[in-house]
Amino acid sequence: MEKDIEEFLASCDDLITCKFLVAEYKIQKLLQQLANTEEVCSLVGECLEQFNRDREFSKAFIQDGHGDFMCDMPKEEYKIIALVFCTLIDIDNKKIEFTDFVKRFFGRDGNAFESFIKTMIVPFRNLIADAFGYSKIKIGDEETKEDIASASFEEYHDESEQDKEEDYDESEEDADNDEQDEFILAQKVAVQILSELQYLRQDYNIERATKICRSIVKTTDLKDEDITSSLIFALKELKIKPIKFMVKELLGIFDL
Repeated sequence: MEKDIEEFLASCDDLITCKFLVAEYKIQKLLQQLANTEEVCSLVGECLEQFNRDREFSKAFIQDGHGDFMCDMPKEEYKIIALVFCTLIDIDNKKIEFTDFVKRFFGRDGNAFESFIKTMIVPFRNLIADAFGYSKIKIGDEETKEDIASASFEEYHDESEQDKEEDYDESEEDADNDEQDEFILAQKVAVQILSELQYLRQDYNIERATKICRSIVKTTDLKDEDITSSLIFALKELKIKPIKFMVKELLGIFDL
């Protein structure tokens, strides 16, 4: 269990220190690790129970008195965790266009991506770390500042196509390959379903669906179609209407 939490925090750190070019890929990996970490899932679920998503989004992402867009994070810790989680889910689901979002709400302080990381991701990571007795990170640490400086939002837009190719490392190549992997796609949809289940009134079927989706996330690395297909069929049999289209998407991935 401790290993799962440490791996989740490591995935947060990867996002905090990555280049903007691969930030969406790092967000996807963070959400996958979150879904695979039961303790963190439970904590996020508790925060979502008291969280009015639409109201808090409208309060956080606003225009100031001069008409400039800005992000005004909530003060309550549970709202910070819930807001960041929902925002990352929307980015991963393409409900939020990431580049426009970062530029619009965090661009007035110079390095928009650095501001996004400092404002949303670092507090999210630190609150979860603190909840489980792990150390926080400080954005003022020289090492962290240097890492984020190398992740400049403007650098991403200004660099040439040749520079982009040079920036790609092995993990980024893996990201391209993952898009073609049906098991990775199934894992991603399972994470999306988990996020949706958090909003539903909890009962026996919802609890079963949550366990099944966590099992899909955990077992897809085995790349065993029989196991994954069986779990998908079990999820289908629960007949939970709010997730029926995502279950249909899972079935379609394996032509079931």
